Amino acid sequence: VVPIRSYWLDDLLNEIELERPFAMLGSKYAGDKWDPFLGKIPISLRDHLNGNAIINTSHPLIDDIIGQLEREAPSPYNSIPFDYRMSQIWVEGTKGIVPELAPRIMLDDKGNNIKLPDNKEKFKKMVSKWREKNPFKESRVVKNYAATNIIPRYLGPESLIHGAKFYFPWESMKTDITLVVTEWSHGRSKHLLSHLDEKDHPFSEVVVMLPSNVEARDDGQNMTIVPTRSQHRVASDWMDLCEA
Repeated sequence: VVPIRSYWLDDLLNEIELERPFAMLGSKYAGDKWDPFLGKIPISLRDHLNGNAIINTSHPLIDDIIGQLEREAPSPYNSIPFDYRMSQIWVEGTKGIVPELAPRIMLDDKGNNIKLPDNKEKFKKMVSKWREKNPFKESRVVKNYAATNIIPRYLGPESLIHGAKFYFPWESMKTDITLVVTEWSHGRSKHLLSHLDEKDHPFSEVVVMLPSNVEARDDGQNMTIVPTRSQHRVASDWMDLCEA
């Protein structure tokens, strides 16, 4: 988890005071990598709070869940990350949905199927006291963006982020960025250049890389306000970015 704002600890302590009592205060997945198959993800995974969270070890439900995890240690459930398994226990207890485990981890050392106990009633009883109070609370201070590329303008009020590749936007006063266009015959890049000004982009120059047998002309100057020049390549086209 990486702080991205000043006074992040104050923000976190204030939220803890505001949200208590809770068993766990954290973030569901807030990134975009699941979007193409979101409907196929089990509810216990989709709604689970990432383990980089505030876990109240004095809460009776956490005590019960930790005891369950310890008892499950010799079983295939031990292969599931603890935060995801906590969510599975909660969902099985509140909704009666038993998690489906990968067939491979359901085999013992001899290749025989492992039979797991029916925990529905046990988990139902475990969570019954807490199901109306929702002890797993979402944080506004901590957000889970695992494996997500992100820039500051997409962030909300969070002060701590987990797992994101955090990119700062270019500073046009300090850095120039050139758009290199690979061209094989004159004119194929016209559509791109004629629509370039319609887009929000960082480019301060355009270089159109041409084969040696095509005349280098400056037609691009009439298609975009971005300074444009043509250049003959002296190596293979896959080297255009390096040769420009």
